[in-house]
Amino acid sequence: MRRFVEGREIRPVHVRLDITGPSAISPPESRDGTDAVGRDTGNSPSESALPTAKAASLLRGFAASGGRAVTFHGIRETTRHPGYPAVCDAGHEAGLRLGLVTDGSRLGRPDTAECVASTHTWVRVTLPAGTEATFRTGGREAGRTTLASLLDDVGNLRQSAIDPDFRIGFHYVITERNRGEILAAAHAARESGAHYIRFDTGPYAYRAGTAPALRQAALLEDDAFEVRLPRPADDPDGDTGEARFRRCHYSRFTVAVDSGGRLSPCPRVSPDPRYGLGDVATDGWPDVLAGAARTAWQATDPRTTALCGSCSYRPQNELLELLLDGRVALDDALGAYAAEVPSTLHADFL
Repeated sequence: MRRFVEGREIRPVHVRLDITGPSAISPPESRDGTDAVGRDTGNSPSESALPTAKAASLLRGFAASGGRAVTFHGIRETTRHPGYPAVCDAGHEAGLRLGLVTDGSRLGRPDTAECVASTHTWVRVTLPAGTEATFRTGGREAGRTTLASLLDDVGNLRQSAIDPDFRIGFHYVITERNRGEILAAAHAARESGAHYIRFDTGPYAYRAGTAPALRQAALLEDDAFEVRLPRPADDPDGDTGEARFRRCHYSRFTVAVDSGGRLSPCPRVSPDPRYGLGDVATDGWPDVLAGAARTAWQATDPRTTALCGSCSYRPQNELLELLLDGRVALDDALGAYAAEVPSTLHADFL
């Protein structure tokens, strides 16, 4: 932060990495679910997936360039990559902290469970339903089709994880299909041993019947279990969500890389080739981070770009611009934050 405010060079400390790409990966399954995932025994990723060796090298390079944390989050289920454990081992050995966004379908497989327990800092699991019947209609991976098994897997990982800051919880997006199971989902999440459940705003988040259920779910929170509610759909200030900053400063701190090794300024625009800033898997982090494409992006007003009219990282960007312009003093901001939040969990993930 001090280097940023002083106008000196900084490099990203967090990357969101997609190693699976848009095409599903279907390695052969063994009867007991312990096939050689990531052990290079003939299981090869689809053409769009980042090869295991290249993904591992990319993470080592990121760590050497000042990186601290990686979040695995892809268009397809990340843990289906045949080299996922090997990639995670490489990142962990390089000193990176690892986070995973997953559908949870493979958390009970011995290789995946061991990998997550020994290398990860946090895991966020998609929870599509609060009852077994609705869960079974969600298209889960064959052999991993029950809500009960998913809940068991989450509880087991909480108990077996090595990192003292390990957190695992559920992400529940409210839809027409599951909006009647909000309270059931919260009960199931708490009983599983998860650290939290996060309810996300969807088209049905605050329709009739959902708000009371969310309020009831919030009553389940205690010292060991957190309930995170969505923000109301109606903004009382009438805010349009348009960017109120001249530059995308947050992309100086965190970036995204797709399954082809292409660097993008943020996860929201990563699928769009117009935002590609270079191939870090082939050319390396230092050259791409200092390259002309990224320099040009840093000088661009995001309000003139195709996808940045409403920024997911707007609060961060607005604060960073206030600091950069000197309208807020960094020491004042840090002091106020320290007073309000004495201990920051998972700070490297920004």
